[in-house]
Amino acid sequence: MSDRPRRVPPLFEAPAPDMREVLARMREQQEQLFAQLQSSEQHFRHLARSVWRVQEDERRRLARDLHDGIGQHLTALRHRLDALAAERTDSAALREAIALCEIAVEETRAMSRLLRPQVLDDLGLDAALRWLARQAGSDACAIEVDVGTLPEIDESLATLVFRVAQEALTNAHKHARARNVVLRLAARGDRLQLLVVDDGIGCDVDAALDKSRSGESTGLASIGERVRLFGGDLVLSSRAGEGFQLRASLPIAGGMAA
Repeated sequence: MSDRPRRVPPLFEAPAPDMREVLARMREQQEQLFAQLQSSEQHFRHLARSVWRVQEDERRRLARDLHDGIGQHLTALRHRLDALAAERTDSAALREAIALCEIAVEETRAMSRLLRPQVLDDLGLDAALRWLARQAGSDACAIEVDVGTLPEIDESLATLVFRVAQEALTNAHKHARARNVVLRLAARGDRLQLLVVDDGIGCDVDAALDKSRSGESTGLASIGERVRLFGGDLVLSSRAGEGFQLRASLPIAGGMAA
């Protein structure tokens, strides 16, 4: 009689798992993981948009404080100095004080407008873009603005479009040394389309974005991140000596949901 161990009959062996059941469980786990990732991304975008809105609200408050507080006090001081100067026309010290006060008033107003232009809140995006073009333009740089008929736009979306245009015009004036700039904004279906084109010296887009991310140059990278946070797309095109082109496409309503 053999001493070899007896093999357990097949009736008592653990059944092999059904491959279809294994694949189904893996698919279910994968779908759950994707759902969690999507939920986390939406939560992150919601928080990031909220932070950006808080920043803009703080800019608005500081701008008003500068204009209504310090600006008004400086204006009152200027009037008082003018009155004193009228009584003492030979006072060089008073004339110097008036000149310094005028500089302080203008710088305060400029800081207020830079933080948050009141025209954006009072008159809307169209007027704000035209004001921005007048501020950024000069004898050496002509800026053409073409704004089509726009639907009602959420305040946050209007602010974002303004900031993108502001960055593009700043880049054209200070860095590209452009002589002509065209800014166009139009509604196409359920999206806003912003185009800014200049005839400046152009640049290497990738290098410019790297400098922007490292804080060495303009804010093109941060603008792109904001556009994506609001469900939009930003395309930058340029070559050395061939000008610069910025295209932004933003959802009018869908991408603005909190």
